[in-house]
Amino acid sequence: MAGTYSILIPGEIAADNTDSLVKSAKYAAGAVERGNVFSLGALSTVAGEHEVYIAATPATPTLATAIYYMVNEPAVVLVDGKYSGLTDDESYFNIAAGKVFSVFKPKVGDEIILSADGIAGSINTYIVPANGALELTWAAATTGVSLAWEMIETTYIRVPEAAFYNGRKVAYKFRCVVAQ
Repeated sequence: MAGTYSILIPGEIAADNTDSLVKSAKYAAGAVERGNVFSLGALSTVAGEHEVYIAATPATPTLATAIYYMVNEPAVVLVDGKYSGLTDDESYFNIAAGKVFSVFKPKVGDEIILSADGIAGSINTYIVPANGALELTWAAATTGVSLAWEMIETTYIRVPEAAFYNGRKVAYKFRCVVAQ
């Protein structure tokens, strides 16, 4: 049985070749999942975290102007008694509140695959940030937002189930069409 957390597969993203598009962040209000989105606030004041930004939840007043970053951290956290490396199913892992994680700044033309459980709402054409939500939300249009991904196709992510790789999670391939 697959876990309950979202899986992000960054395909062709500009951040792979541009270090300035990759930052470190932390979010104190709760656990985060791969594929969640944030705007970055001030730098952390904690000793040893001089390059770590405080992540902020998307909010209505800034949905059209904020520069958003997407969580892209390899799974290495203990969840439900499992460690990364002891199970190959990334859907069992999230990032605990207050832990430092890696984020990337999406650019127009980037392509990703995101599992369906990482997206809120009913399937539509685009996924965009929404007020008070870490998950991207399905939308019919890209007006009023500074980040939008257009769905290219429905696909699946293979995950282990029992002793075999016969499980799969519904996922969608997206191309970034709006980015600040």
